[in-house]
Amino acid sequence: MNRKKVQIQLSLTEFVYNGCFAAANFLSVFLTSIGITAGQIGVISACINGIGILSQPTWGIISDRMHSVRRCFLLCMIGTAVCTLCIPVLSQGNGLIRLAMIGMLMVMYAFFQPSNMMMELWLVRVNENPRLNIPYGSVRSWASIGYAVFSLAFVPVFRVMPVRNIYYFFAGFALLSLLLTVRVPAESEGKPVRQERQRLRDMPFRSILNYWIVGHILFEVLYQIPFSWRVTYMVYTLSEFQLDHSMYGALMFIAGICEVPMLLLTRRIAQRAGWAWPLLMNVVILALEYSLYAWGHSVAVLYIAQLFRGFSFALYVTSRYQYLHLLAPEGMEASTQALVNSVTAFVTFLAAAAGGFLLEALGTRSFFAMLCGLQLISGLFFVGLHVVGTKVLHRPLRSTACMLTLQGHGKEV
Repeated sequence: MNRKKVQIQLSLTEFVYNGCFAAANFLSVFLTSIGITAGQIGVISACINGIGILSQPTWGIISDRMHSVRRCFLLCMIGTAVCTLCIPVLSQGNGLIRLAMIGMLMVMYAFFQPSNMMMELWLVRVNENPRLNIPYGSVRSWASIGYAVFSLAFVPVFRVMPVRNIYYFFAGFALLSLLLTVRVPAESEGKPVRQERQRLRDMPFRSILNYWIVGHILFEVLYQIPFSWRVTYMVYTLSEFQLDHSMYGALMFIAGICEVPMLLLTRRIAQRAGWAWPLLMNVVILALEYSLYAWGHSVAVLYIAQLFRGFSFALYVTSRYQYLHLLAPEGMEASTQALVNSVTAFVTFLAAAAGGFLLEALGTRSFFAMLCGLQLISGLFFVGLHVVGTKVLHRPLRSTACMLTLQGHGKEV
């Protein structure tokens, strides 16, 4: 394989694929534009998270059995493209047709949510492939650039056309991602293409449920509740700062661009201190972002918050997959990731329905002040998990994953 060619192909795929995420982030704007209230948006978000409870572990198991996250990503993109083409047409109806549109959204997310997990795991495998050794951050930074560019491009577009047309762009990006992925060599994953599939009953599912993975699941539960509420309801902060909703794309552009330098720096941080440190840094920066929404007053503060948003997301997305990849049993990486995603999806499913009603009851600023406190609690739990695991229970942990055992106290699994 030509290393440089594969790197360019993957970078281009990530650039286009993140046009899907730029489009997906307009979900609340789209639902608001067709008359759906904050409380109803919360219920829809809960249903989307509910879909992830089943879809992500299903695709994770399929991936581990097939020994190919790339092929699963291709299948997810096909399903995503087909479903998104139906949404703008159905959104123009009422009654049962409107319910059919919401149902199609659910089906679309059953494909789209697992696709992100597949792409991230693919990049981790490419990074570990000795024939390629392509740094994760060098490819993932193009995802952030694509996200930023397409988010900004949507600002003038939706000043002249209905927001529902976002899903035509969504489908287009999904199809382009599909075509680009086909051209990337299957061997990029670093595993034999014709490897024998594992039988379901022979897969070591029990090995996943160790102290560190169960503890990380609990951390993700605490982390994801305020994070998912921010994703869903950040659009309401624009009214507090007297900005039109069409500027939402411009804010996402700033956040996306700010991801790039942190994506490139995260690996250096992890090499010095372990992959857990970036996760903790991400929590602190997120809390700072929420505090600006809660107590800031000028438009400049809102833009500064996007800098924090970009930094925190880059730290999280880079370190989370690497950290869990180190914790997972060999051959069960996708299933481990899917289990974590499924549990957090279940919890955010329960929490999402309440988010909109809490926002309406508390007001936007008090709502984000609450999120700031909840995010800091998740960080304290994460620190406690490592202190108890390494200093009290003496649970083995790879030193490259740990933040508190780098001075000779940690054990290798």
